[in-house]
Amino acid sequence: MIPGDNSPAARLTLSSGLIVRELSNYGELKQACQLYRGVFGYTGDDESLNPRMLSSLLKHSGSVVGAVDPSGTVLAFAYGWAAVETGDDAHIYHFSQAAVVSSVLQGQGVGRSLKRVQAAMAERSGAERMRWTYDPLLARNAHFNLDVLGARGRWYSPDAQGLPGTDRITVEWRFTEDGASTAGADNANGGHTPHVAVGELHHDDAGTHLGLPAAKPVDPDLAASLRHQIRGIFDQGFSAVSCFRTDPHTAVYTFVKD
Repeated sequence: MIPGDNSPAARLTLSSGLIVRELSNYGELKQACQLYRGVFGYTGDDESLNPRMLSSLLKHSGSVVGAVDPSGTVLAFAYGWAAVETGDDAHIYHFSQAAVVSSVLQGQGVGRSLKRVQAAMAERSGAERMRWTYDPLLARNAHFNLDVLGARGRWYSPDAQGLPGTDRITVEWRFTEDGASTAGADNANGGHTPHVAVGELHHDDAGTHLGLPAAKPVDPDLAASLRHQIRGIFDQGFSAVSCFRTDPHTAVYTFVKD
């Protein structure tokens, strides 16, 4: 398991000079809320986030972590809370609601550091796993979640945010001592991912593969068709384990049976 808060995993210093750590004072929490709205382009009242709520999360088994530069500016941010799975596989997990990274830092490994520090904080509440959701048609996010972090896409939720077209995949990330994931240990190697045309399915010994656009499709009919295909694959008992770009315009999902 990832070490707890007394270990380096709960506070990372990056080569750029950024420090990834828990955010605590009101000023940092306010910056985090402003970054959240700015990166996502949120303007509505129903898309707000406030420092008081984040402060309460910190006091009640939640996580609020950020990447802070030497001047004290928050340039990346993630938050979540403890949750309980009941039933035969009863356990505590941490749900990561959102993670945002300033455009000036994207693609520099900051997102992975946020997740690792958040996982270290999650251990406070006894969690050995973390979950979060993502848009199934965002190939870049799928690649980060499945291949970079090694999480596994376990569940598909249609209209997850209450509106048509807001389908989400929930991933599960099981912690190990080095911050990797046992769930994604058998992910497909990008060099062996077959090239599959958008909307086509391919089956081989590695699993079932589906082609999708490298960028989120703007054609609503194509988007609806792809969501329907992905949902159907999950309904057959598959999980998503990889999403690699095979050319500048195409990415390919790989699914395996649980």
